[in-house]
Amino acid sequence: MELEERYANLIDYLTDYIYTVRIQDGVAVETYHGPGCVAITGYTSEDYRANPDLWSSMVPRADREKVLEQARRALAGERMQPLEHRIIHRDGSTRWIRNTIVVTKDAAGVPIAYDGLINDITRLKKSEAEEAIRHQQLVQADKMASLGVLISGIAHEINNPNNFILLNARLFQRIWADILPVLDHYREQSGDFSVAGLPYSSSRDKLSQSLDAILQGSDRIQGITKSLTEYAKHDGGKLGEPVDINRVVALAVTLTENLINRSTANFRTDYGAGIPPIRGNAQQLEQVIVNLITNACQSLTGNTAEVRIITYYARETNEVGVMVKDAGSGIRESDLKYIMDPFFTTKRDRGGTGLGLSVSNNIVKSHGGSLVLTSEPGRGTRAIVTLPVLQPA
Repeated sequence: MELEERYANLIDYLTDYIYTVRIQDGVAVETYHGPGCVAITGYTSEDYRANPDLWSSMVPRADREKVLEQARRALAGERMQPLEHRIIHRDGSTRWIRNTIVVTKDAAGVPIAYDGLINDITRLKKSEAEEAIRHQQLVQADKMASLGVLISGIAHEINNPNNFILLNARLFQRIWADILPVLDHYREQSGDFSVAGLPYSSSRDKLSQSLDAILQGSDRIQGITKSLTEYAKHDGGKLGEPVDINRVVALAVTLTENLINRSTANFRTDYGAGIPPIRGNAQQLEQVIVNLITNACQSLTGNTAEVRIITYYARETNEVGVMVKDAGSGIRESDLKYIMDPFFTTKRDRGGTGLGLSVSNNIVKSHGGSLVLTSEPGRGTRAIVTLPVLQPA
């Protein structure tokens, strides 16, 4: 009994097994899978013997052609490099294997069999994927750091001439306010007159509105450059600062305002009242909301489709929430379960990297919160970020 348990434990941890295919007239006539196949595939040697097509049916459609090509070349007696591909385990999980084949030939050089060594490389592939993610994140972090320096410089260069415009516009506004009574009195005494080729009577209010518009535009430029400078500041990564979630959302909306205006005329924000501060990192959370707004805008199929942001405080769970919902194209159910995976994207043809939601999800998790997406194809998507309030409101 003890020997059987030791053998069972050994099989459980076995990551390699050997199989043999006997060849006759260039056709596979018999296949034997070693007992180690159970640990890697979930199927026994008897299962393979009873169903000769079992192996090929385990290979996903995307990998099937290269697996069949490897078998055809082995039957022809060709030498080949090991092939890495996926299989579907009996429990439904996907495993990565490396299939190495050695062909045996008779004295006349005719292939009579080939032996294959199956290595389970699932952990290796996972490590490679994690390393690729880390590398991509480093590249992204370097790009963001460079972008931060660039944004700060651009914001400074924009602010210089804008301050000049703002200062002079305010001066002209005061001058205009002072001379208006004089001009009005002159018109009453002498009748209407021309200003820049237009009758004073019809241009008077327009000139006042134009000066107000210049000031408003200049103030808006100042606000945007300030937001960009704040967003580009070095992030120390600390999660202990008090954060006003409404301010985070407002800044994210400012940063994405141009995209919002180009995407929809039906954008709305509902800021909850009395929302307590959370502890975290405002800059990181801004990145999350910017990403969710961007995704929502990019999913829209017309500029009348709604994008709505709601902030709230759930007293019963002592959590702050942000909901970003859109009436866009939605996400298929088959894609939704992978949507948080690194490098998975439904927008590859539009430059998507598949990192936005993955990074956002990690940021929210690091704050002790959750990011949940629900979607219905053709009707839109809803993203809910919940973050714990450490001190009760």
